[in-house]
Amino acid sequence: MKDLRSCALFVRKNGKAVAANVAVCALTVALVLAPRKCIASVYSGLTMFALNVLPSLFPFFFFTRLLTSLGAAKVLGKLFRRPVAALYNAPPIGGYIYLISVLSGYPVGARLLADLYKVGAIDGADARCICTFTSTSGPLFVVGTVGTMMFGDPLLGYIAMCCHALGALLNGLIFRRRKPPSRRRAFVPACTDDVLGSGMLDSILSIAVVGGYIAVFGMIIDLALACGVVDTLAAPLGALLSAIGQDGAAARPLVIGAIELTRGCSALADLGLQTKTALPYLTGMLSLGGMSIAFQSLAFCAKCEIGIGYFALSKLTQAAITIAVSIAVAALM
Repeated sequence: MKDLRSCALFVRKNGKAVAANVAVCALTVALVLAPRKCIASVYSGLTMFALNVLPSLFPFFFFTRLLTSLGAAKVLGKLFRRPVAALYNAPPIGGYIYLISVLSGYPVGARLLADLYKVGAIDGADARCICTFTSTSGPLFVVGTVGTMMFGDPLLGYIAMCCHALGALLNGLIFRRRKPPSRRRAFVPACTDDVLGSGMLDSILSIAVVGGYIAVFGMIIDLALACGVVDTLAAPLGALLSAIGQDGAAARPLVIGAIELTRGCSALADLGLQTKTALPYLTGMLSLGGMSIAFQSLAFCAKCEIGIGYFALSKLTQAAITIAVSIAVAALM
């Protein structure tokens, strides 16, 4: 009896660690019990990464790394000095990170934050403020992959991208700093003879991290679908959506998207919903990003004093704001 009480006390004090260990053990058991399915899922994820993500994302990783090293980020950041200071009390370079994030997509914004933190251009408080409005998807995915290829409607992609980008800007207002950033010494760009080599190596390591998360979470979503976890989670959400007059069938894609964004968007497109109906669901998933993208971003954000709780809260508020924006836009369509 005493041992049981001690065990219960340990679980209460170390709930997060216990939950993480249970999840990892469950995945390890799945690897042993269903190796063929797990290997096929990882292979599929790595194939998608190699054919779609790597060619589109790697150049952004490399060239933004060069921009940071050569000092162009600081110069371009000055263009956004007034609006960024007025809206968020953030350093001017926050505007540059937002611009690159909107053009490039996940997780380039997080990667830029880590790069600028590393060279002393921003501190932890700056990074926490900036991350709340610079975590976005990009037009290549939203317009090209989702709007054009999945939904067959480029216009939906453009509208979703605008709502998504605006939602990120509005989200930053909630986390606006009370005081302007303190002055600190200007960082000196690392203009060395090996800037190309170091930038290439760093970019390769960063893109490898992204590929790893895509492969692992591709396996997780396949296991969740096979074991009925997705349907179990979708049932109460579907009932809630139906109760408020929405299409309950959207619950399943939303649950899938909360784990892996691309699969969730594809599942939503398969429902054949009207544009006005699909828009809030789509932009909500894009802004939340899903667990796969969250962990990709946190791999970089953790290096600049951004905790998982703070990051998760900012993504939840961003999704809520973007959904509200999308509902307003859909009402005008």
